[in-house]
This record gives sequence, C-alpha cells and structure tokens, in this order.
Amino acid sequence: MTRPDVLLPEGAQDQPLRGRRIVLTRPLTQSGDFEERVSALGGEPVLAPAIEIVAPESWTIPDAALRRVGTYDWLVFTSANAVRMLVDRADAIGVARGQLRSRRLAVVGPATASVVRSTLRPPDFAPTVSTSEALGEESVDVDNARILLPRGSLADDTLPATLRARGAFVDEIVVYRTVPGPGVPDIAAGVRESAVDALLFASASAVRFVADALAADTATTGLRRQRWPVAACLGPVTASAARACGFQSVIVADDTTQNDLIDAVARWFGTETEGGN
Repeated sequence: MTRPDVLLPEGAQDQPLRGRRIVLTRPLTQSGDFEERVSALGGEPVLAPAIEIVAPESWTIPDAALRRVGTYDWLVFTSANAVRMLVDRADAIGVARGQLRSRRLAVVGPATASVVRSTLRPPDFAPTVSTSEALGEESVDVDNARILLPRGSLADDTLPATLRARGAFVDEIVVYRTVPGPGVPDIAAGVRESAVDALLFASASAVRFVADALAADTATTGLRRQRWPVAACLGPVTASAARACGFQSVIVADDTTQNDLIDAVARWFGTETEGGN
C-alpha cells in the first residue's frame, strides 16, 4: 500500500526516526548529507549501495557522437548519471563544454535538471511529469530535429521510440552501465534479520537488484514479502518498480530530491508514532 504524503502531526517528536534504521541504496558518491540528516531526525543511517555506475564497455560510439555534437539540435537527458558521464567524457577527450551548452537541453525532471544546471547551464525544457513517457510526448520542436540521447545500459526504448514517431532523428549512446552494487548482500542480510526499517531508492534498477536478492532469500529462507521494509522512492517510475517487485509499503517523494525523500520517511514513521493511518 502507499501511505498518503501527510504532514507530521502537531506535537510529534522532533526525532521521528528515533530507533529506525534507514538504508540509502544510492552509490556512495551520491549520498550527499544523508547520514547527517537522518541522524538529526534520530535515525540510524546506513549506506549500502545497491547499484554501481561504471563506464560503458566501449567509448567508440559515444566519442564519435561527442565530436560531432554541434550537428545535433537537442541533447536529451533522462538521468543525472547520464549528464555526469557525458560531460566527464567530453572533458576527457577535449570536447569543450561550450559545444554542449550551445545545444538545446532537455531533462526528464528536477534532479537531472539540477546536474545539468551545475555542469552546463539551465535546461531549455522539462516535462510536466518526471517520466520518459511525458518527456517524449511533450518535447517541443522535435519534428526533423536531430537528438542526441545519452543513457544507461538498462534504459528502455519508450523515449526514443516516441521521439522518432514524432519525426525526430535520434542517436542513442550508452554512456554508463548500471550493475549491482556491493551493498546488495548487506541489504538482504539486514532485511532477513529484521534490522532494516526503510530502504531509500533513487532508481528502478536499484529496486530491482534489491528485490531480486530479497526474492532469492524468500525462496531459500521463507522470508515473507510482508516482512520487507518500506520502500521510499524518488519519483513515480521508481515507485512503480517497487510495487511491481513486490514491496507492500511504498512511499513516493514526487519532488525528486533526496532530502524530500528523507522527509517523507520521517512523516511516515512520525505518523505511525502518533497512531495515524
């Protein structure tokens, strides 16, 4: 089930996460102030990366696209990782950031926009809903446009197919691979021992890697899905993956920042402490 995103009841404890073990599944380099913020709310923060972002098996095709980036009308980004990896690779092979900035820039949502803004400039377009479907359907001036779409190895075909159906010429390049992170076994062990109260997910791939490990545990130890901890998810796509993978309790932070997600978890447990539904 999904609990409504309610405010903490008036008079609730200043530390709504007291006694709760909160696990962040993002890569360590993206943890930000997670530990400090959770600790300030009384919780025990745990860093257990469920995914690892690694370079593609070959840079040949991405490098060729970067060297002709001036021929594209749009650069379209569907994740912060795609932004970081593309910009870092451009720096590495001597493609000036000014060439990237001179293209029109589209992003899927606020988190991606923040990285585009800090590494390049403010984006030109973002959809009304932070999904690839909305990005493909709402993007402007795409008919006959040349679009460069840097993405991860696990991305699906929804966005490029939608853009092509609208008359765009889309070049997809894989600029990173998403693989299971070193924290997955620790997460599974913690859930098995009932030592995890909430799992914080920022991507559908992290959800799937963790759910696969938990499902394997279920098959061997009889761990019931009802004992899986609450899944706190950044955005509707990640939340949808969590429900599809069998998580019974799902929290969604639609504002798609990590601090919004932590605050949503605090409201969840704060409401439980007060006896709310």
